[in-house]
Amino acid sequence: MKWTYLPPAAYLTFAVYAWIDFTHTAPDGLGNLGLLLTTFPVAVIGVALTWALGQSGFVLIPSGLGYYTAHAIYFWPAALITACLVFVVCSAPGWIWRRLLRARRTTP
Repeated sequence: MKWTYLPPAAYLTFAVYAWIDFTHTAPDGLGNLGLLLTTFPVAVIGVALTWALGQSGFVLIPSGLGYYTAHAIYFWPAALITACLVFVVCSAPGWIWRRLLRARRTTP
């Protein structure tokens, strides 16, 4: 049960590293790639939304704000959503196993 918290915690540690690395790169667009790869599931949804809406810029990164502020508004909620997704995926085998055990006990 406690081990299900380890992968999301490791992911969030990696996300902090990715953010620190992003802040030390030149604002030329390649740093964005690292942030998008770190939050891959949310980035896929963002790319699909960008394509569906016919926009030229990435929809989930707001424009009109500072470079780091706009990326922080995208990255940190996306990292938390991805960590929750990792938690659900890592908890699912335990949930399924407990449900199977409960079902087995109730059958005659």
